[in-house]
Amino acid sequence: MAQKIIPPQEKPIDEKGYFEILSKAVFNAGFSYQVVRTKWEGIKEVFNEFHPEIISKWTIDEVSDALESPKIIRNSRKVKAIVSNAQIFLELVRKHRSFENYLDSFRNKCYEEKQQIIAKQFKWLGPTGAHFFLWSIGEDAPPCEAMIK
Repeated sequence: MAQKIIPPQEKPIDEKGYFEILSKAVFNAGFSYQVVRTKWEGIKEVFNEFHPEIISKWTIDEVSDALESPKIIRNSRKVKAIVSNAQIFLELVRKHRSFENYLDSFRNKCYEEKQQIIAKQFKWLGPTGAHFFLWSIGEDAPPCEAMIK
């Protein structure tokens, strides 16, 4: 039986959509895509539907509450990275006026350079996570092997 690669998602329609996919890339690091996909609705609930404005202001108590929830993948470094990434994300939005404009600032670069920029910009996103993110938002990227059914 041939394996089928899931097509990339469409470009997000708003900042929250970009941040959600970025956060999914963080959760996917070191886990099977299927594990993350199975838990995703619970993860979204715990993370306030990935509104970066809310997540960026999480306190230590809110991080602790999230880590106690059986609805998420309870990895403290990933949860803290998502809070930090929300702050970084919002700073990029302020600087570039939108996340789409931020992406436009390096869209003319080759795929490998784009991957490196994303991996260095955000916490807990290595080359694989950056690849997953770029591929998931429909950027010109090789097929994502993690997305094979």
